[in-house]
Amino acid sequence: MTAAHTILPDYREMEPEVAARFDRLVQRPVALEVRSLTKVFETPKGSVTALDDVSFKVHKREFTCVIGPSGCGKSTLVRVLAGLETPTSGELRVYDQPVFGPGPDRGMVFQSYTLFPWLTVKQNVMFGPKMSGTPDFAAEREARQWIEMVGLSKFENSYPHQLSGGMKQRVAIARALANQPRVLFMDEPFGALDAQTRCQMQEYLLEIWKNVDITIVFITHDLDEAVFLSDRILVLDPNPGRVREFIQVPVPRPRDSSQLFDPPFMATRKHVDDLIHPPGSEKKETPVMRLAAPDPDIL
Repeated sequence: MTAAHTILPDYREMEPEVAARFDRLVQRPVALEVRSLTKVFETPKGSVTALDDVSFKVHKREFTCVIGPSGCGKSTLVRVLAGLETPTSGELRVYDQPVFGPGPDRGMVFQSYTLFPWLTVKQNVMFGPKMSGTPDFAAEREARQWIEMVGLSKFENSYPHQLSGGMKQRVAIARALANQPRVLFMDEPFGALDAQTRCQMQEYLLEIWKNVDITIVFITHDLDEAVFLSDRILVLDPNPGRVREFIQVPVPRPRDSSQLFDPPFMATRKHVDDLIHPPGSEKKETPVMRLAAPDPDIL
């Protein structure tokens, strides 16, 4: 790290309630452990290393965001963690049990809307429990509980095409939680939403997380989103993806939009930005095709 980077204090030097929360966090059981994870893809042009020797731990009920520049392997990482991709080497463990593929202990929410369009909201949420052998009446009862939690009880009989983007993602979250996973992975789930809806969804998600026994690993490219949501932020370097830093977020909980300009929030955001875009790094020039004569009044 260069001297130009913003230096965050050790969590023990933060506000007392924030330091106490981190002390409690690191004493919880380890929900997810990644040991020397490497992922190599074979392409017609040769081998491409997407992730290289990635190691970290996430504790029970921790909210962790993963961020980094384009090409750092964020989505590859979450797909490997969810069991959708096989690592080339390394080890993954969920509550000290090795991971070899998809499993009910892990849920996944994608950026794209992955609801079944021919099923209603309730039927979409019921799908997972029914596939695992839950009787229809019990699956329906559970589905209604999750639908109520995400605030969509009035829409349980609606179809996906009748919902807004934010509502679809709330259904996707309810559907993932209905399977009662211990760890929930989210791959830029709010990336396709407009700014206002995105902020609302972030607050919805924090409220859900507060009331459910779940550990969340959340992939994002948005600095404000990472700081607002997470207990810690895992920053990856690109090409190949390596752990640059695992940052404790010194912003007190509960959180709301009024904290976006507080010094701890701004300092953390600046620190993450400096890690992803080091001060003094060269900026690529964007090619420009001039279609009008220069105007001195346009800067």
